[in-house]
Amino acid sequence: MIKMNEIRPIKLIFKYESFNEGYSFSLKWEDKGLIIKQLSKNQSQNSNQNQNQIIEHDQNQNHNQNQSINQSLNHNQNEQKIIPSNEEWEDFWYYLDEIKIWDWYEDYRVTCRDSCVEDDEWEVDIVFGDIKVESHGANSYPPTFREFLKAIEELTGILIEFIQQD
Repeated sequence: MIKMNEIRPIKLIFKYESFNEGYSFSLKWEDKGLIIKQLSKNQSQNSNQNQNQIIEHDQNQNHNQNQSINQSLNHNQNEQKIIPSNEEWEDFWYYLDEIKIWDWYEDYRVTCRDSCVEDDEWEVDIVFGDIKVESHGANSYPPTFREFLKAIEELTGILIEFIQQD
């Protein structure tokens, strides 16, 4: 069982960029919350609708109900600070154990010649208690990468635009 003082990460960084699609997503554990930045072609075309948000998830509230939201304008990028509840953290760590993220290789890369367009890059750097994973790649992913994205989406409530050509 996870102790309450060990529920939050020591370090959590996730970055994903799809250059051809003009999309980027980054998540970083900072100041007792998750700082999320997301940029897509649609956002840059509609920059007046972008905003900063602080979202705190209360343990007794539904994931979609926000205890606190602070909004302000940011240039062409959605930035949010999310504070997940203890229950959401427990679910997240359980799911990462299930998908065996701690066993991912350090590097996943496909080198492309003329027949391939290099499109995306990603990076995961997580330290939780005494376990950690540092993994990154370009045009290649671990077998459970989609499941990892789902775990991030569940933790944050934000959909990630993942474009993978199978």
